[in-house]
Amino acid sequence: MRQAVLVTIATIVLCPPLPGSATAYDPVAVVDALLDDPRSAGRRALSPFVPEPEAGDDARTVRAHWVAHLAVALATGGAQAPVLLVLGGASGALAPALGFSQRASRRGVGGYVLVDAATPPAESRGGDWPDAPVHYVASPAADPLEVNQARLRGWTVHEVVDTDPLTLADVLAEIATSLT
Repeated sequence: MRQAVLVTIATIVLCPPLPGSATAYDPVAVVDALLDDPRSAGRRALSPFVPEPEAGDDARTVRAHWVAHLAVALATGGAQAPVLLVLGGASGALAPALGFSQRASRRGVGGYVLVDAATPPAESRGGDWPDAPVHYVASPAADPLEVNQARLRGWTVHEVVDTDPLTLADVLAEIATSLT
């Protein structure tokens, strides 16, 4: 039986949207709001840059490069473990891949936050994911089927009025604190 281990989130990572997909939130503005929140004192907040894909890349290649670029950006950008990975929109489906990339880099993941996001397909979960607590942040713009999937999987669902940077910073600081 696994024992619950409390972690102290060292870095909150606001992942950029997948290229070509709608953004669920403004990652840079949320980082700024987090840095102004006293509950984030002692934590880093990052929004790594991911370059645009090459012309002609298919969807699978775009997703693979997005994960790879984020993994490299976290390794070279000073992300300290454990990290809280925040993904929105279509990128939510890639949470397992991004989490596995962090484990491969020996950087622990303390939690995942999906913001109005696609949930990972059930077949991608296997026995190894989720490897940390998952929280789902649902604004009125969230797809009700995705929110229902989050609830059915037993994830904590946080309903918010919007995805304004201050609203998201507040809920992310709350989640990071709860994982401590």
